Amino acid sequence: MASEISVSAPTAPAQKDPELAARSRDKIAHLQSLMSAVDAPTKQPQQVESPEPARAHVTPVDELGPAEEVPAEEKEREVVPSQLPDPVPRVFVEAWQGNRFLLVGEMSEDTSLSLQQTLAVNILKSLGESSPAGLGALQWPLFNNLKVSINRIEHLLEAISASYGNAEARQIIVLGSDGELLERAFEKPVAVRFSGSLAKLAADPQLKRQLWQELKPLASL
Repeated sequence: MASEISVSAPTAPAQKDPELAARSRDKIAHLQSLMSAVDAPTKQPQQVESPEPARAHVTPVDELGPAEEVPAEEKEREVVPSQLPDPVPRVFVEAWQGNRFLLVGEMSEDTSLSLQQTLAVNILKSLGESSPAGLGALQWPLFNNLKVSINRIEHLLEAISASYGNAEARQIIVLGSDGELLERAFEKPVAVRFSGSLAKLAADPQLKRQLWQELKPLASL
């Protein structure tokens, strides 16, 4: 008897509970989110590097060339200060002489020249000089251009000595502000040095009396 092969009908799958399936899906989704969070690498904040400060370029000493030597002439110009020329003095004098005295008086162009000359002659006469002789006037500087080298003070001293230098045997009387300069020119001390000029003496009787007090010792010689 032939055996019959029976084929059993497939068993129908059991129907799942919809609510349970939804819960399962939620659990799976939650697990997947947790797994992705663990597997993802942790992002670190990017550090911004601050730029390094600029450094000044310094040349090494051994790379520097040899120092330039300053010429000797330039060194002398740097050390020695420039010498300014001596100021040019302004002088206007006139002189008279007798047998014993030489009178040099400061003159003024603002006062009558003849009045000043007459006063000088009378001063010498009061000292016993009967006939004083005029030696002329000297004005300095010789040139209006003060830069001319011949206007220097040493040239002035030479001019005074050449004009009125015959004073070795005479006593010198100086009237005005040029007494020190005249002493240098004559190379001898003056007997009387009075600060008042001939113009001031002519206008001031009190100055005349003061001068006479200084001249009295000479009159008795």
